[in-house]
Amino acid sequence: MKILLTGASGNLGQDIVRVFGVAGHDVLQTDRDTLDITDVDAIAKRIDDEKPDFVINTAAYNFVDKVEAPDIYPIAYAINALGPKNLAEACAVRGIPFVHYSTDYVFQGDKEEGYTEEDVPNPISKYGATKAAGERFVIDAGGKYFLCRLSKIFGQPGISEGTKPSFVALMLKLAKEKPSLQIVDEEVGMPSYTRDIAEATLSLLVTPTPYNLPPTTYPSGIYHIVNEGIGVTWYAFAEEIFHIAGVTTPRTPVSSSAFPRAASAPKFAMLRNTKLPKLRPRIDALREFLKVTSNE
Repeated sequence: MKILLTGASGNLGQDIVRVFGVAGHDVLQTDRDTLDITDVDAIAKRIDDEKPDFVINTAAYNFVDKVEAPDIYPIAYAINALGPKNLAEACAVRGIPFVHYSTDYVFQGDKEEGYTEEDVPNPISKYGATKAAGERFVIDAGGKYFLCRLSKIFGQPGISEGTKPSFVALMLKLAKEKPSLQIVDEEVGMPSYTRDIAEATLSLLVTPTPYNLPPTTYPSGIYHIVNEGIGVTWYAFAEEIFHIAGVTTPRTPVSSSAFPRAASAPKFAMLRNTKLPKLRPRIDALREFLKVTSNE
């Protein structure tokens, strides 16, 4: 199976490369220097030249607070909305299934019980608005699509200059540098491991069947790919990290007002997976990730 992957140098992109490669698939890696997803002609040429079986888009502008700035919003919209539109439409006319990743930021965040795949987006930030627009464009393109929403991902760092450190890496770094920490005890979400997301994506595209029948794929639609576990605030997630890593740095839960942000964040944005096999518990994924990073 041949995969054309955008955003390959990012956190999730790198795990897509590793997981699909180990499974024996050919991953054609592109990033912003080798494929501009805002360029319709460049996309068409690359797809026609490579003839992939699937296109997976992990490219995104995810500096949430910066998107609120008038000069940054058009850049984020081009990458988060027009880029997926261009890719989805190019795939649709060629009959190529398209995978695109979105975010819990498309929701308002007022449902304490969490959001299913059927809930209607209603973003409260400009970043969330760009991602919600991207979702609409992918669906409206009319081809086969897998729209995968994610929440607060963590994993190995990407290799691009613009890659953000994960919350896990940031907390461990700050715990070493500072005598004490204040951590926001709000914004309930479902932190998830990029490796598990990559493996779930592979299963989404290539579903094994019994009796040596050809593998199948899931139907077009929206999927929530999250590790199992209760929803946690940033502070509660940090406690899980520190407990596993044996960190004893004093920490205090604080409200979001202690760290004012330009963008509004959903207060309750748990993504409920009702359509895919359950991923392993977040605690197990976190233990593996911390073991991996400690051995590096």
